[in-house]
Amino acid sequence: MGARQGVPLTLGIVVKRNVEGVFGAVPPSNARSHPSVLAPPEVLRLPHRAESVRIARRTLRESMVRMNLPDEFSDDAEVVISELLGNAVRHARAIAGGVVVMGWQLRNARLHLRVTDGGSGRTVEARKAPLTAVSGRGLHIVERLADEWGVTNHAGGLRTVWASLPLDRVPSLRLVR
Repeated sequence: MGARQGVPLTLGIVVKRNVEGVFGAVPPSNARSHPSVLAPPEVLRLPHRAESVRIARRTLRESMVRMNLPDEFSDDAEVVISELLGNAVRHARAIAGGVVVMGWQLRNARLHLRVTDGGSGRTVEARKAPLTAVSGRGLHIVERLADEWGVTNHAGGLRTVWASLPLDRVPSLRLVR
């Protein structure tokens, strides 16, 4: 299947850097200086375990620091990747080797996040959770923080759930450290 809304399906591709910068000539006032419009995609293979979510958040945060992304933006991106990866570990099968694959890329003033798993046979959609439920709101959080998200099914039962966050948005969350 092809990519949806311009989100790449191939993990680990080599891309060219744009020399004009992420925001063109004048970055928005809430952004730091960025190295390029197009950063190479980064990919992380993680064990299909709940503990991998912590590793994913830390790795993504370190990458966003290297890209000079604002802390507030990084907070939202960490929450989104936590939800996507948590769902993959909780509800989907592992890819061969007992792993899930997380990828991210800064491209066209957006941070694209994706998690690929072995699929589950269930439709991925935001569902209404009862008020007393302790879980079931993750994709609603993703909908709130990302301006686009979706699912791409691949051959062999693999599935990628992705989200895209524009760099010029006002952050929704502020995490206390």
